[in-house]
Amino acid sequence: MSDDPKIDGLYIHVPFCDGKCHYCAFYSVPYCRDLATAWLAAIRKERDQALERYGPLPLTSIFMGGGTPSMLPIDQLEQLFKILSSFLTTQQRNTLTPHLTPAELEWTSEANPGSLTFETLALMKAFGVNRISLGVQAMTDPVLRQLGRRHSVADIYAAVNAIHASGITNWGLDLIACIPGVSRDAWQKTLKATLSMDPKHISVYALTREEGTRLHQDCETGATCLMEDEEQLRMLDVAEATLEAAGIMRYEISNYARPGFECRHNLSCWRGGNYLGLGCAAASRVGNERWTHGADIKTYCAGISNQDRETLSPLTDAVERLVFGMRMAEGVDLEEILATTGMGQSEQGSVWRQSLRRLEREHLVAQPAGRWRLTAKGRAMADYVAVELMP
Repeated sequence: MSDDPKIDGLYIHVPFCDGKCHYCAFYSVPYCRDLATAWLAAIRKERDQALERYGPLPLTSIFMGGGTPSMLPIDQLEQLFKILSSFLTTQQRNTLTPHLTPAELEWTSEANPGSLTFETLALMKAFGVNRISLGVQAMTDPVLRQLGRRHSVADIYAAVNAIHASGITNWGLDLIACIPGVSRDAWQKTLKATLSMDPKHISVYALTREEGTRLHQDCETGATCLMEDEEQLRMLDVAEATLEAAGIMRYEISNYARPGFECRHNLSCWRGGNYLGLGCAAASRVGNERWTHGADIKTYCAGISNQDRETLSPLTDAVERLVFGMRMAEGVDLEEILATTGMGQSEQGSVWRQSLRRLEREHLVAQPAGRWRLTAKGRAMADYVAVELMP
């Protein structure tokens, strides 16, 4: 076991899905049992290497994303859970029961409607999963088809009913805003339908065109056209007003939660925490070291090293903590960031103080209680603020 900085997060990239959505640029491959068997063996090997170096970890969060973890059949999903349980400390293992996970450990699994079953949820709960992130995206069948989703609205309600029946109470869902052809009235109906299911967390992402996606191709050919910036901002304002009126508060530019149900894994990443990533395309950060496995499952399964590695300089570390921190409602303590990264006596610290004061005069940021935060106007111009804070 090494003297590496404390690692409190574990991320597992499960690459399997049932097809590419029109907007999706994340790495994924169609499910194949033999390929999934080889992938599990590679995950087990990476687990063994990590345990040899770090030992069991005092984890506060585990996050299974993808892809679609809920696509794995029960026997393979159980194998994955057994692999991941090896990272738990002895105290955490002793605390686990078939229906209880340690209060200090938030274990999230992403899932899609249509692949989330009562049996899958029972297995998840038995191993300690206590948070579900459901990829809903839209609440009408025509819009779901427009996005290339393969589930229906009926599947959404069936999945939510299954979650409620499982006894897992901490769950949330993802929505896509600013979809061409969806009016503000229709968008508000989507938000209200979402709220009627009583989620604890809602992510709202504006539709964007990413290289290599069908949406990007359609935009290039003129087959579709994204909303203008001003209309996108109005749609996002509708989301904020509707969700916060229901007690689901915006804690990050794209994320809302009832108080106490903010995603622990995401918060740690945005704050510069340390986490291990397992699987092809998974990223890790430990101290000032960061690495990402190549997005190629066959290379990963063959055990071929294909990592993009970098050592974060104090400046890069400080920039990321500042820019990501400004996206959160809690904001940032600039002096704390400078001290944490060893930049306290640097000229860049003075530059940032001046930049923040200028942005304050432009009413884009404010400094209540000593922490810099985006104003409502600043949230609408978050990308501009980020560019202004870049060295």
